Amino acid sequence: MRIEYRLSLRDVVFFQLYQYNHSPSSQRTRRRAIYGGAAVIIALTGVMAIIAGAWSLAIVGVVFALVYAYLFPQLLQNNIRRMTTRLYAGRLNVLNRRELEIRPEGLMARSDGEESTVAWKDVRGVTVLDRYLLIYLSAEAVHIVPRDTVLEGDFGEFAREVQQRIPKAAA
Repeated sequence: MRIEYRLSLRDVVFFQLYQYNHSPSSQRTRRRAIYGGAAVIIALTGVMAIIAGAWSLAIVGVVFALVYAYLFPQLLQNNIRRMTTRLYAGRLNVLNRRELEIRPEGLMARSDGEESTVAWKDVRGVTVLDRYLLIYLSAEAVHIVPRDTVLEGDFGEFAREVQQRIPKAAA
């Protein structure tokens, strides 16, 4: 069974934002940055308020910390979009037409003259979303299959078949 699709920059940006919002390590890092940054702001303005004897400065610090905690995640998402766009813009070897094929020995990937096969035991996981199939090969490598740009093959059937293969490989 095989599926052929077109991967675009929009799909890679979606995946990066999906990881940002759903990865446990990303969530931990984000929480630390938000709460740690807010705590530093409150501590610094609190110390300044004590030294200056102006308690209104402490209130300003708390307000600023709340604004920071609200805006920081949005700023990070915008930064992820910008950096991903800059990194992948014009890289046709990563973007464009791709093909995945389910074989007994593993998942074969083809794109622009390149071909590779990953054994089923090395596939780390699969996530099926409304618009995407994400096949994780490692923490850094993933096949992103967008439903709306499938050129050949059945998205749903392919996703079900990959999901069935993953537990078999782990056992």
